[in-house]
Amino acid sequence: MSDSALARQVLIFTNRNDLHSDVIIGKLHELRQTVVRLNTDDIPQKTLIELRLDSSTWIGGIRLGNGRAVELSELKSTLVRRPEGYVFPQHLDPISRGFADAETRHTMGGLWESVDCYWMSRPDMIRAASWKPEQLQRAARMGFEVPRTLISTDPDAVREFHESCSGRIVFKSMTGPAALASAAKAGGSPQEVGFAVRVVTEEDLSRLEATRISPCLFQEYIPKSHEIRATVIGDEVFAAEIRSQDSPETSVDFRQARITIPYRRAVLPPSVETRCLEFVHSYGLTFGALDIVVTPDGRFVFLENNPVGQFMFVERKVPELRMTDALVACLARGAGAP
Repeated sequence: MSDSALARQVLIFTNRNDLHSDVIIGKLHELRQTVVRLNTDDIPQKTLIELRLDSSTWIGGIRLGNGRAVELSELKSTLVRRPEGYVFPQHLDPISRGFADAETRHTMGGLWESVDCYWMSRPDMIRAASWKPEQLQRAARMGFEVPRTLISTDPDAVREFHESCSGRIVFKSMTGPAALASAAKAGGSPQEVGFAVRVVTEEDLSRLEATRISPCLFQEYIPKSHEIRATVIGDEVFAAEIRSQDSPETSVDFRQARITIPYRRAVLPPSVETRCLEFVHSYGLTFGALDIVVTPDGRFVFLENNPVGQFMFVERKVPELRMTDALVACLARGAGAP
């Protein structure tokens, strides 16, 4: 499948409905970059995979139904945006489907580990950076202030934690706010389910037996002056101040807003900016979207990092934060990019 006449490729690995990738691909085309988009929705039924071990190197790639091909030897950079589930024929029985899914995941995982190019970011590093309990521990060890946190299936432990936090705690999903449901839609693409951060009420405390079903994460409620979305792209930090406390509707979770709240460019203290960079880079990532609370007395409290977070909703509100251009520049430079 390889052709030495091909220009070096930028690969976008995502899903069919990822609008961020649409914009990124358009900007890469403006820079006359050769771009191939590989959607997980099309694997394996709408693609042909051919990989051959030549001496110590895998050669070949993945041919798409539109005539394009991902050429391993031609990849200079890869953006892992929002890959989701692979899609298999509906007639497969559960055992056959499970086997096909496991073999496909193994093939793709091994393939990505074999490719030497600029990554934003490697799938294994994204996965390692996605575990919320580990994130909190790492952030604390790297100098961030983090909220007191409990993960438990014990109702009594939750009640004790609630009391120790003066009755002000929140419940957060560890796999939200856009958790992929295990059930798939008819077309095979996973559903997105929203999980808002919520303050635990007295009524919630009366229903804590439900925590026995699944581990739940609770945190002390951190008073806010405002919030910061700090997006790391390469060696740059793009920080936006989110005035979540301007409305009661957004005071606990600004992501659930049905109203417009002010966003503006933020200037982080140098120590906080450096810590954001070091935190993201400590995973080997070249991208991360950190959520940080600024308290009324000026403390910066780490909440979480999303290694494949959305960023264009911030850029739309704060156009001077040219995050898309920065990301595209990294991919266009390829190996050696910051």
